[in-house]
Amino acid sequence: MKKIVITGGSGFVGSRFKKMWQEKYEILALSSRDLDVTDQAAIDQFMDEEKPDYVIHAAGIPSQQFCTEHPEKAHAVNVDGALYMAEACKRTGAKMVFTSTEQLFNGSPEPGPYTEESKPYPDTIYGQNKLEVEEKLPEIFSDYWVVRFTWIFGLPEKDCAEGTNILWDTMKSLMKNQPIKTSEYEFRGMTDVDEICVNLEKLFSLPYGTYHFGSTNNDGRYEIVRYIMEKLGIGEGRIKEMLIADNSKYYEGHIRELRLDNTKAKEAGIEFLPTKEGIDRCLRKFSIAR
Repeated sequence: MKKIVITGGSGFVGSRFKKMWQEKYEILALSSRDLDVTDQAAIDQFMDEEKPDYVIHAAGIPSQQFCTEHPEKAHAVNVDGALYMAEACKRTGAKMVFTSTEQLFNGSPEPGPYTEESKPYPDTIYGQNKLEVEEKLPEIFSDYWVVRFTWIFGLPEKDCAEGTNILWDTMKSLMKNQPIKTSEYEFRGMTDVDEICVNLEKLFSLPYGTYHFGSTNNDGRYEIVRYIMEKLGIGEGRIKEMLIADNSKYYEGHIRELRLDNTKAKEAGIEFLPTKEGIDRCLRKFSIAR
């Protein structure tokens, strides 16, 4: 049985990956309490002792506010930690999956969808941190994959971490009878976390390289929230009452464009449902779709 280490293993993706694949692999899902990725000596000792076949490096600080207020801490975790792990993987012979982000394109002057060859223009510290790692990994070794995630969604599950995402946030707002304010001019893929976990395992048989990892979607965030409400059986009257277009931050002429082109992954045999179909699948899994 091959051994997989997941840093950020107590997180939204890591906890579900472990639950899905723990019968096939020996999986060590590590939280920051288990392994401080900013401590190179601790990483080296751990990797020397465990000698995993694969490391999925998902540890990171994605919060834009935290990264802005604490850029040195963000860099230590998001950049230094990833490079320390890459060096340990090279020394011990482990293959590495580095989880990157759609936010590499958050400041792009060009419209999406973006391919793996598109020039990144990250305008957030988190995106800049991820790009720095992507640029430095080839200087360390070559036995790695980079996966650039879209926004990921899912619902709470036993023994899995809860995460902020468009599906669960919409449902919570409806349960609390809270109006939902969202932009008509934010465009990004949104992917069912189960599909992410299924396809991460497929990655191990693919050539090393960078892959855009997630669903395609041409609808704005407002339209996706409306779609979720309709699938939950919310009537048109209540939708009009609860769903409010907030175009103060993003608007015509100043959109947020984060859509990724997943053609490379698809040609390699990795399939993702389009966002709306992924939402349908997730709701069916929990038996709550209309």
